[in-house]
Amino acid sequence: MPLKRRQAVIDARWLRTGIGRYILTLLANLKQHIPDIELIGITLPQNVKTIAPYCDRVVAVDCGIYSIAEQLRLPFVNPGASVFCAPHYNIPVLRRGPMVVTVHDLTHLFMPAYAKRLSASVYAKPMLRMATARASHIVTPSNYTKEKMVEHLGSNPEKITVIPGVVDDVFHLQDKSVATETVRREYGIDRPYFLFVGSAAPHKNLERLLVAYHRLCSRRSDAPLLILAMAKDIPSHLGGTNLHKLIDHPSIRRMLAIDDAALSSLYAGATATIVPSLEEGFGLPVAESMACGTPVLCSHRASLPEAAGDAALSFDPESEEEMTDAMLKLIDSPDMVKDLIEAGLQRAALFTRDRAASAYAEVLASVLEVHA
Repeated sequence: MPLKRRQAVIDARWLRTGIGRYILTLLANLKQHIPDIELIGITLPQNVKTIAPYCDRVVAVDCGIYSIAEQLRLPFVNPGASVFCAPHYNIPVLRRGPMVVTVHDLTHLFMPAYAKRLSASVYAKPMLRMATARASHIVTPSNYTKEKMVEHLGSNPEKITVIPGVVDDVFHLQDKSVATETVRREYGIDRPYFLFVGSAAPHKNLERLLVAYHRLCSRRSDAPLLILAMAKDIPSHLGGTNLHKLIDHPSIRRMLAIDDAALSSLYAGATATIVPSLEEGFGLPVAESMACGTPVLCSHRASLPEAAGDAALSFDPESEEEMTDAMLKLIDSPDMVKDLIEAGLQRAALFTRDRAASAYAEVLASVLEVHA
């Protein structure tokens, strides 16, 4: 009688934001690295067709993220599977058996802007502790996050594997003139521009970037525009009146909910991408910009030095003056721009889908071997 094929179940319900990008880029190449394992995807009904090409089987489960329903439903989807893969810390608590959990960052644990919130103390903190304790193995995108898990959660470093973020194939080197023409035609932007990709969440440090940009404009009449590529507009409760006043500037433009193809052109056409974050688990805009052949000005905090390596111009994210100086330095240094582009392309080439999928498959194999 043939042996029953081993099964890996992956929770692929959340296909938006950075976690959604993580799930899709992982799934795109994972199957070829685990040919002897049946890969079963759990997703929302509307997403079945999206993940079906990457899985042997898809189970539609209509329950939201962080919901009571997910805790009642997910433990019983293929309960006898060899391993359950959770791409975020919202694990199904009652599920039994081996589990691989991905923890992207611990921002909610130790950044004051988040740590004081009721949702952090009631949900995020206890769930993170439970997920990391319950996991057979943990995957995280940076050594920085790994160290924070050991420090703040008491995690065993030997059961944590670092698999850096992945640059999707849509982000690739483009001819600069073609990209700038695309941006001009599609968005009416006909001047050089700096690009920020992110949100107004406190750890993204947008307010300091805006202050630094205002200083740049006061010192240089030919300052590039500042384009803010954001999933959604700035809520009135974030940053208060000052943030909204700072953003109301003729050289600052917001672009909301653009798709990856458009974002790729924006990266490729930019003078530089600016990543001023105070906290990150990895820092995908760093690697994506580099892959598109655009220099990066980058905070030297958290995981960002790991993402950037020696291929970015760094600054102190709490110093608006340093940010302004970095922008000025790049504008006035064509040789530096050339060097950063070349170094960035080499750096971005490290963050491939296949490399990440191969590393994740090795984690699955080690977990299955232990629990054979």
